[in-house]
Amino acid sequence: MELKILGSGGGEGYPALFCECEHCKAARKAGGKSLRSLSQSLVDGKLLIDLPAATHAHCLSYGFSLGHVEHLLVTHTHADHYVPEILETRGDGFAHNMAAEKLNIYGNSDVTRKFEGTFALFPIGKKIRDGIVLHEVRAFEPFRAGEYKITPIKACHAFEEDALNYVIDDGKSALLYFVDSGYPYDETLEYLGGYGKKFDCVVMDATMGINYYKGHMNFEENKKLKEYLLQKGMCDAATKFMITHITHNHTGTHEETEKIFAGTGITVSYDGYVVKF
Repeated sequence: MELKILGSGGGEGYPALFCECEHCKAARKAGGKSLRSLSQSLVDGKLLIDLPAATHAHCLSYGFSLGHVEHLLVTHTHADHYVPEILETRGDGFAHNMAAEKLNIYGNSDVTRKFEGTFALFPIGKKIRDGIVLHEVRAFEPFRAGEYKITPIKACHAFEEDALNYVIDDGKSALLYFVDSGYPYDETLEYLGGYGKKFDCVVMDATMGINYYKGHMNFEENKKLKEYLLQKGMCDAATKFMITHITHNHTGTHEETEKIFAGTGITVSYDGYVVKF
């Protein structure tokens, strides 16, 4: 399996659009890996995770289109993860020769509600709408998306809705995707303990950096979660661990953040980071 981190920033990006804090000024000066766009990931070049406003910029940056993507997993409806308006150009005069006849979107009931509400106000063409299939999924109820077995798990985030994280399993490798989320609920960890195979890659939310908030993980919780998963046999020495969803409010530049994780075996991801497992 291959995972590409298209965007590694938090809800406002890094540097933030309107911000003049010391971290944002330092990131603008440093450039490179310190510039973080809105959170989004791509599995094997064809399974998309989240749909932020930065999606078009990601396609430009990495040289691909979404015309071949059949499956989209949505974690929750916050605007830095899900902007359904993007889909109004999927076909019927806007997009041609798409390899994927339909786009299947998987998420909680609010993902459907936001989609339907958006296009009730601003209708899209019937052909475009017919090419989009919404699937309501629930925590701990696995489903198939093409070649993948997907297991939604409960995220500790967006408490006004049933936010989800995901296990993505292609039969050979298993990816555990913890973005956005605070430290996992006990019931989530218990479920993962009974999954039946080790996780080859673990992606962790690191929004809170050196600070604390229940709905996002911080750096110490990232380290704690890694040790827990290893202790419980859910991961092993070959498992790839990384952090993403990094914000200007709680940590410095990429290089400064890497120093914090030096020697931990946890990679600080960046926009365009690719890992195979």
